[in-house]
Amino acid sequence: MRRTSARSTRLQREIDELVARGWTIEEEAPDHVVMIDREFGSLVSHLLVAILTFWFSMGVGNVVWGAYNYVSNSRRRVLWEDGRECPNCGAGASPEAAYCPDCGEELASGRDSSATVACPDCEAVVDAGSRYCPNCGTRLDDAVGDVADALNGDF
Repeated sequence: MRRTSARSTRLQREIDELVARGWTIEEEAPDHVVMIDREFGSLVSHLLVAILTFWFSMGVGNVVWGAYNYVSNSRRRVLWEDGRECPNCGAGASPEAAYCPDCGEELASGRDSSATVACPDCEAVVDAGSRYCPNCGTRLDDAVGDVADALNGDF
């Protein structure tokens, strides 16, 4: 069951396009959705494995090759809800906007630099407490959790 009431139409459109191309939803959160595309390998690679291993493994090599590809060749993509809302009137504003287009209220910046860490894989700046890197999709539970504990003084 998908939650669409709080999602922007842009984010929902991106999700629908990826689902139409075979991607599945791995995780949903209010501010992002993690999509995953799993593959079993190309037809050529399976034919090659079948020709080389069928005589002694009776097809087990092909099953192992498919499982390996399913796990190692999966692609993840994190889709973020980019839009911001005015704290005063609730109107939507672009991520770059400094003031609300409807009421003129100043929009607070979304990122506190003291509560950020670097992704261990791509070194992109990530908010403390994030589970995935917005740049490369790497799972950050352990790395970001340790930094969040250090920021809170839990040693």
